[in-house]
Amino acid sequence: MSNFMQKAEDEMFCQSCGGVIKKEAEICPKCGVRIKVQNTVTLSKWSTVLILSIFLGAFGADRFYVGKTGTGILKLITLGGCGIWSIIDMILIIAGKFKDKEGNVIRNE
Repeated sequence: MSNFMQKAEDEMFCQSCGGVIKKEAEICPKCGVRIKVQNTVTLSKWSTVLILSIFLGAFGADRFYVGKTGTGILKLITLGGCGIWSIIDMILIIAGKFKDKEGNVIRNE
């Protein structure tokens, strides 16, 4: 039997024990830990962040827009880490893994 756990579309992994639980669950039934709610942000913000990342990502405009001022300044000073950081941010945005200052995932839904 494999240790790899399968999850359905309406399930996620518990942040504490790693068990498969329903996305709507507030408390993990396996370990009893309260589940942190991960918010998502609307399509309009996603498309704005993506456009900023494509055209002004080397200057940190995408980071400034989502409220990450510190990393925005670093990205500006390093010109997007010589372009590498900008490409990574674009990939994160397209993949729906980019987060704003509050930890909300910016996702295209």
